[in-house]
Amino acid sequence: MKKIFLLFWLPLLFSASLFSCKDNGETTPPGTAFFLINASPDAPNIDVFTNGTASATNMAFGQDTGYFLSSPSVYNLKIAQTGTTNYLIDANLTFKAGIYYSVFAIDSVSKIKAAVAEDVLFVPAADSARVRFFQFSPNTPYLSAKFKNTVTGDSLFYSGRTFNDQSNNSTLAGFKQIKSGTYNLSITLLPDTIVYKTFTGIQFLSGKNYTVYLKGFNGATSIQQLSLGVVEHNK
Repeated sequence: MKKIFLLFWLPLLFSASLFSCKDNGETTPPGTAFFLINASPDAPNIDVFTNGTASATNMAFGQDTGYFLSSPSVYNLKIAQTGTTNYLIDANLTFKAGIYYSVFAIDSVSKIKAAVAEDVLFVPAADSARVRFFQFSPNTPYLSAKFKNTVTGDSLFYSGRTFNDQSNNSTLAGFKQIKSGTYNLSITLLPDTIVYKTFTGIQFLSGKNYTVYLKGFNGATSIQQLSLGVVEHNK
């Protein structure tokens, strides 16, 4: 994937020179900050255009741009098959001052759309991380998801999650604090109680904020198979 940095976009670094910290530990950009993730399982590699100018090219499934710092505004976001003007997404998105955003290209390519979530990022306790879970597998039904620490047994549980459900319930886009360490994630398809899929060895480092998202097609093979994407927000 190639990134093209625009005059009004700067690479976003988590440093005192770019960010202020609120008394509650929340990090706040002076303008706005956002990144895009290609989470559409059968989409071709994509190019990303913002207000008509290329900002990233040749993004494969599961790749992300990383954060960019920008001015608060309404941005026209176009996503095209790489090397073409075949626009798969053409949307106007409003990015407000002092807010981070994650923009996911989701669903099968025939239904592809942008899902936008606000990223309320805090610096967690020294021995902890903050995690949220999104369900972006288009054909995986109603499920529960349980993260469990392989050493301490600490766990984080999400129940009744459906495809892109945070778009209708913003509370599902919130982060939860857990002890840092190595976790396994068990997926159960409801109403059954038998674990359907387990993902192992997920590392959550102290002081970090993570988005974990289910991606791919249930029952598919190769690159489109059911899998996890993990975004570390403050690298």
